Amino acid sequence: MKALLTSCLLILPLWGADFPWSSQVPADIAAASLHQDTVLDEIPCNWRPQLTPIVEPLVKDCTTAREAVLRIAAELSRVTGVYYSTERRKHNMNALEALAEKKVSCTGQSILLVCALRSVGIPARAAGVFTWNHIRGNHTWAEAWFDGAWHMIEFNERDFNTPWVLDNIGMLDSTQPAQRIKAATPHGKAQWAPPSPLFTPLPAEDVTERYRDLALRWYRQNGQDANTQRLLLDIRPRTSTGYIAELLDASGKTIDSAKLPTTADDMRYLARLSLPRQGKFTLRIKGYTKRFPVSASDSAVQILQIAY
Repeated sequence: MKALLTSCLLILPLWGADFPWSSQVPADIAAASLHQDTVLDEIPCNWRPQLTPIVEPLVKDCTTAREAVLRIAAELSRVTGVYYSTERRKHNMNALEALAEKKVSCTGQSILLVCALRSVGIPARAAGVFTWNHIRGNHTWAEAWFDGAWHMIEFNERDFNTPWVLDNIGMLDSTQPAQRIKAATPHGKAQWAPPSPLFTPLPAEDVTERYRDLALRWYRQNGQDANTQRLLLDIRPRTSTGYIAELLDASGKTIDSAKLPTTADDMRYLARLSLPRQGKFTLRIKGYTKRFPVSASDSAVQILQIAY
């Protein structure tokens, strides 16, 4: 380990010498998140000769790492032709596989973005959650290091802290191991995925609390009332008609409403209502006669599945 850090101290001044942010990278951050060729459990490959010439022109006029990160995240899909698709061959493509096959998962997107950032001297790593609380599936994104801290950034986004991800992070149950957020790093003391014979152990840092704080700040900035619970509605089978769900108080007054998902919507999309934590309420769906009593629970989110 000592030899590795010494080597990094020698390499760092030469790494990305053309970029103004390169000299600001500490040796330990560089060793873990800049000089590494792998991000997660993808097949190792020498991606730098092919990816670096694609990325360097994007940042040639950038003066700060923040500006460079945003430029790369926003433009990487355009300059590579890589895009998200459920038809991808596997979830954990390395950078060269992604460049060749174009169709990738969110994990493949994140691996490619991390490598792109590293290619121009910006430390980066993958972060993610093994399973969401309210919908099936997981999610992976990237973190870029600059200005002395890690910053959440996603492939094809033009700003940090993707709103829908923060929204869903705020619904996680941190007491559940599979819902804790991890950032992959070679010397992490946690594991990327919960212990299981199905997954290769991958060292990671547990960053759950940092992201929960970030999500709470985002909620406050966007007017989320702490005295309400998110009520998510799913109706099965879905129809082609966008029925409206209304939340009624004890007097029958509508206090919130939302359009129910249809057959055209992604199956992860659920209608969302704000349910006051105090009192009893009724859910009415226009077009149906049946009504449903609802009241808030102690959790961050409540999911109501309605079958017809």
